[in-house]
Amino acid sequence: MKINTILDEFKSIDKLKITETKALANPPMIIAYVLESVLILLRKEPSFSQARRLLADPNLIETLQNFDVKSVDKLTLKKLKIYTTMESYKYESVVELSQPIACLLKWVKEIEKMAELVHNGQLK
Repeated sequence: MKINTILDEFKSIDKLKITETKALANPPMIIAYVLESVLILLRKEPSFSQARRLLADPNLIETLQNFDVKSVDKLTLKKLKIYTTMESYKYESVVELSQPIACLLKWVKEIEKMAELVHNGQLK
């Protein structure tokens, strides 16, 4: 799936749904895991307070759109795999809870796939 398609889907989501997610005092663990994985890719502290700031960022789409997949080093991929290999780290599990977070999960998975291709020399 292309990054722009994922981000177009994210942009089309009602802002109220994003605000609802941001307002959660104690989000379901899978929501927290997806947000933490985005923060790891962005090289920010993987905490829920940081995730709230991320969701409130008016430039979030632009940040994700301009993300340089080549900046993902092997250590970051290793940290990311802790999340992405979890049984519950699936679109179907997350979309029932939060459509915006499900879109972010797809973005993380696509970036992970592309970063692996970069590290294997299959993508330049």
